[in-house]
Amino acid sequence: MESLAYLVVIIFMVTIFSGPFAIALTSHKLVNFLNSKEGIAWAIVNALRKIIHLLAITIGTFLGLSLLSMGVTGPKLIGAYAIVCAYIALRREYFPDFHLLATIGKKLGLRKVGPGEHGPQLKWKRNGRSSGNDGHGPAGQH
Repeated sequence: MESLAYLVVIIFMVTIFSGPFAIALTSHKLVNFLNSKEGIAWAIVNALRKIIHLLAITIGTFLGLSLLSMGVTGPKLIGAYAIVCAYIALRREYFPDFHLLATIGKKLGLRKVGPGEHGPQLKWKRNGRSSGNDGHGPAGQH
């Protein structure tokens, strides 16, 4: 029975830490550092990072789905946490320009600026003068 308890602890720990580990592998500092280096050794390190990243996402997703299918609330919450972390890590690495919530918020009217739309929505003040942040010259020029 003791070995079964160890197995359960290992499954829960892998499920809990696979998502944050995959997110850490997609940190901007690490990715920029590896992309700035040249040479075959750095390319191999970057490929290993991506392989370990995919492995962590896959393990986290499958263990999260298996815990999500249980009848008890605690494992369901841990499974949902693992799936959400795996989704965040997957989106950060392979789909960085995909903004689902921003697009939905723009269509529902909850957000004023959607993805890819930069700049202020309201360019001019009531008195007809520019706010200076609209790209029509230096700030303060009227």
